[in-house]
Amino acid sequence: MNRTRRMTTVALLSALIAVMTVVPYTGYINYGAIEITTLHIPVLLGAVLLGPLCGAILGGVWGVTCMLRALTNPLWIMFVNPLISVVPRVLVGLAAGLLMRALKKTRVSGLAASAISAAAGTLCNTLLVLTAIQLLGGTLAGYQAFYELFRSVIGYVIGVNGGLELVAAVIIVPAVYRALRGRLEA
Repeated sequence: MNRTRRMTTVALLSALIAVMTVVPYTGYINYGAIEITTLHIPVLLGAVLLGPLCGAILGGVWGVTCMLRALTNPLWIMFVNPLISVVPRVLVGLAAGLLMRALKKTRVSGLAASAISAAAGTLCNTLLVLTAIQLLGGTLAGYQAFYELFRSVIGYVIGVNGGLELVAAVIIVPAVYRALRGRLEA
């Protein structure tokens, strides 16, 4: 793929992430205190189609938009910390892209490799973000009570949010990968 097409695709996916962040019920789907994200899907698409570097860039865009969004929503104040909002998301894009690259060198089909990479990236996001919150979330002055509430529901969050996000990624990423692989693959 030529450099211009790659840069244009990253810009398009970055814009999609930004729009999904601010348009209700697209990037973040709220049900009370539970919030399911779909923003991992453009990051994973970029990672499987364009490679680990582009996946990391898109993960960074997702992380920064998440951090900025946290400034306007006191419920998610822990995400102001870039170690919770940005670093895990960069690693999600990088990991999914590296896994896709490794699987393409095996006998695994591209479609299966994209599904496996999407699942791994989604699990990586859930585990890294929740681990970062566990390690760093209680360090924000004035938010210890909220952090303790979050800790009490963390098992539920892992089960419901992570499960729904995983199913969405494993269905959507391979479908879009199949449609675009000849045009955009790294």
